[in-house]
Amino acid sequence: MPPKRRRSSAGERTAHPVSKRTRTRHSLDRLSDLSDELLIRILHDLPISSLLRCQRLSHRFYRLAGDAQIWKNLYYNRFVLPRALRIPGMRTAPDEALHFSSRRSKWLDDNTLLNRKEGEETNWKRQYKLRYNWSVGACEVQEIRVADRPSVPSMLVRLVEGIVVTADKEDGLRAWDLKGKKLIATCSLGGEGIPTCLAVDEQESRTGSLGIALGFMDGGWGTWGLDVAEKVFKRNYRRPASSNGILSAVAYANPYILTITERQLLSLYSFTAPPPVEEDGGLGLETSAAATEEPATPPLQLEGSPLEQPPRPRLLAALKSHTSWPPLSLSIRTTTSTIIASIAYSLPTYLSGYTIGLQELHLSPVTGLIKSSRLTSALPQGFSSLLSPSTSSPSSGTSTPTQIVSSNGLGGGSRPTTLSYSHPYILATHPDNTLTLYLCTSTASSLAITPGTRLWGHTSSVSSAEITPRGKAVSVSTRGNELLVWELEGGLSSSSGSSSASQSNIFASGKRGKRLEDRSVRVRPEAKSTTSLRGKGEIEGGRETQRERYEEEIEERKRWVGFDDEMVIVLKESGTGTQALIVYDFT
Repeated sequence: MPPKRRRSSAGERTAHPVSKRTRTRHSLDRLSDLSDELLIRILHDLPISSLLRCQRLSHRFYRLAGDAQIWKNLYYNRFVLPRALRIPGMRTAPDEALHFSSRRSKWLDDNTLLNRKEGEETNWKRQYKLRYNWSVGACEVQEIRVADRPSVPSMLVRLVEGIVVTADKEDGLRAWDLKGKKLIATCSLGGEGIPTCLAVDEQESRTGSLGIALGFMDGGWGTWGLDVAEKVFKRNYRRPASSNGILSAVAYANPYILTITERQLLSLYSFTAPPPVEEDGGLGLETSAAATEEPATPPLQLEGSPLEQPPRPRLLAALKSHTSWPPLSLSIRTTTSTIIASIAYSLPTYLSGYTIGLQELHLSPVTGLIKSSRLTSALPQGFSSLLSPSTSSPSSGTSTPTQIVSSNGLGGGSRPTTLSYSHPYILATHPDNTLTLYLCTSTASSLAITPGTRLWGHTSSVSSAEITPRGKAVSVSTRGNELLVWELEGGLSSSSGSSSASQSNIFASGKRGKRLEDRSVRVRPEAKSTTSLRGKGEIEGGRETQRERYEEEIEERKRWVGFDDEMVIVLKESGTGTQALIVYDFT
């Protein structure tokens, strides 16, 4: 009798099929055995959608698909190369010059892309995501309630490197960290006066400190320092009240302070010691005697030894204007050979409404004294008689037809409501739902402003706008939840008298011309909770009906907008008087 075959157990019956499936899956996986270098080369050619799916396969693929050089290449092809192609002559350059190479990657500004913390490398995937969210207007929004009552005058707000600085009569100076959504420092202004203008010096932001300048209703001003690490404000200097009028704007770039009053008196101060030999400023402008003959004021009694007392400011120039009108914007910037203090302002004209004017004061970086002053406007150069269609050129003696056009090239410039000046751009907002963009050209020997180009896109009056030197701008409507992001770099008509180009809103940038309104992106926020920072930072719950939200949007007003590389903040005042900061987070 043959021996009986031993019956396999349940575990033995499943062992063979499992081994077979394992061998089948292993035979189809042809990538796991490859080296990391080969896998990175393969992933380098995948589209972003496939690259993101690869990161879900395993820990190894998550690490390889997030390689910095892969995302740096994607960032270059999407955001850097299109900008490079707008440079004249770059389209005829050899392919090797435009092709991405990690060894020749000198094409970006590390100050804006590298992480602020020392010793950390740039997260290129995060940078790509951040830039992509800006380009499509995708962000999260959160409302931070900062006051339960209205402020008279309005609350002053500035945003620098994720730190929001606010100033008002009741609560004084306050600073919040937007990342942590918490209050980090406060400073009472009791006895100082009512603040009317605010400026923040960003020169030392990387070192963890900010310089703050406040102008007051009594005509005086003061400077404070914010130590972010220690979470404390330090009072540096307070200039006493003046009879020159209320300060309406201030600019601060240590050691220089630029102020202007409502009576259009522009004053430039410096905290540096005077030079041993006085030089002639040579302004050739009208100087206000009332401002230059200011009495000497005793230094403030601050805590510490006399050696620790900050230097007193000295008045470098005081200029009086009889033709400039608000709104206006002050700026102080530095170059390798000079320090430039600028003022942009609106200027009324005959028959053509308002235009934009610009004046620059050039200072010596060694002595701190003014070397020269230049003045220009956006109006075309020359004069046209109202009775004759032509005018004679004094140099050539020939008659040349001249058009009387407005600053926007449309034949009727409305008075701007706000001005934002960040060289080389000036952005003006108007109550007719439009903005006007100007380009400034400043060289060692000349200063000029191109005719303004109108920007359309808003459906209600624009309350505020902000622009950066790279041509990125953000504008917000007075009422309603309407926020637009503009990419305006390299985008003005090159012809100074081309009104047709202004009317059609076409960029004269070669074959890559693009309509101006196509460069605006409407922000589509994802609403989050509301945070109250006046108390302990608790989260307020509860849902609002659609009708209540609609009524609130009709009553609320947006008074100010500002942004940095990651966030946009808007100061909102509701119909009941409560004030809040709306934070749009693009990270």
